[in-house]
Amino acid sequence: MTEALAGRTVLVPRGGAWGERVARLLADRGAVPVIAPLIETKPPRDLEARDRFFADLAAGTYDWVFITSAAAVEHLRAAGIEIPAATRVAAVGRATARAVVDAGFEVDFIPAGRSSALALTQQWCSAHDPAGVGRCLVLRSDLAMAVVSDELEVRGYDVEVCIAYRTVGVDLPDEIVDDLRSGRIDTVLLTSTSVVRELSHQVGVLPPNTVLASLGPGTTRDAERRALTVTLTAPEQSIESLLAELSSLSPSCPSPS
Repeated sequence: MTEALAGRTVLVPRGGAWGERVARLLADRGAVPVIAPLIETKPPRDLEARDRFFADLAAGTYDWVFITSAAAVEHLRAAGIEIPAATRVAAVGRATARAVVDAGFEVDFIPAGRSSALALTQQWCSAHDPAGVGRCLVLRSDLAMAVVSDELEVRGYDVEVCIAYRTVGVDLPDEIVDDLRSGRIDTVLLTSTSVVRELSHQVGVLPPNTVLASLGPGTTRDAERRALTVTLTAPEQSIESLLAELSSLSPSCPSPS
């Protein structure tokens, strides 16, 4: 693969299997990846409620399960939950769909275009007239807005919401903070609003030439509200799209979007 990112040192803001995969993709493009988690996921505070929903899912209670992030799949797997063949799966985007497939399940619906909760529900509802038929479970984080469940309820579906996990901040090592403030780490992947929040809180002002590469428009808007200048926004909300956009950027002349 062409070393399109040669010379860039890139902060990968999540660890685990996701962080390792992204680091490999960056290294293949010639970049120097630095895995330094700004966020991580943990089980929800109400573990008993989550386990009830997970048990009902495994028992085949739901006609559809809506999965709004790859992290939700990770927590299903950690709990040993199998999605029955009769329960159909709607994934918010390609990255989440890939996580579902990697876990051994089939994906029945992915929205076209940008990955978002609104696109998921609007397109799914348009494809499933008449509305209001079927029992649905929505898996989401503690920080996610109730976009999917609200839209489904308005259309008459029987909907339950499971807080599958919570997102918490992770303190960066002092040396990573120093590398960001000095510009030695010259590129940061902004993969969620939670990452933006932690970056702003822990690091503050970044050098003007630091490339901030955002996974989607919502993340970009949140970064700009926090006075962070976003250099580019991925045209599609997938890590592949983000890295392709980053690869097209001149190494010496970042151009804010």
